[in-house]
Amino acid sequence: MGYLQNAGAFLINTIFGFFIGVFLVRLMLIAVGAPFNEPICRFVYQLTNPVITPLRRFVPRWRRIELSSLLVAWLLVLLELVLFTALLGMHFSVAGLLLRTLVDTLDWLVLIQLVAIFVRCILSFVVSERYNPSMQLLVQFTEPAVRPFRRLLPALGGMDFSCWFASIALILVRMLVLAPLADLAPRLP
Repeated sequence: MGYLQNAGAFLINTIFGFFIGVFLVRLMLIAVGAPFNEPICRFVYQLTNPVITPLRRFVPRWRRIELSSLLVAWLLVLLELVLFTALLGMHFSVAGLLLRTLVDTLDWLVLIQLVAIFVRCILSFVVSERYNPSMQLLVQFTEPAVRPFRRLLPALGGMDFSCWFASIALILVRMLVLAPLADLAPRLP
């Protein structure tokens, strides 16, 4: 890969990655019922509302899942993948392209949750969950992934290992489910 291709791949990855992440974070914030008045939520909503508000007329929510945010993120992943295939000369069938787009979108969701759990663990050493609204938001954001492990294994001696087990489970999902599906995508006819 030449220098110009490297620079193009970097720019595509960075720009699309930012917007894909923002739309998926919006999806996840709404799914967990995050408050609109938090600065992080306001930033995400203000950035994504110009696209989501008109789209909501055609793509409504399903329970607590905002399908319009998911659709926009999926379309961004698809466009990014099409640009990469054009830039790097990769070849996908239509079925392979759609599967790879789905896998990449799911991978983004898992990666966002992993990063949020990691940040929660690091900040828990210096910030109290009870008194800091940003930390409360982070706990609320990660709790759907952490709660099942807390039920299985309660705190031992005051130490809560549920974040660790949730991280291990998410990494295993990436390795054992998403990676094989991503490898299958280019081979689809």
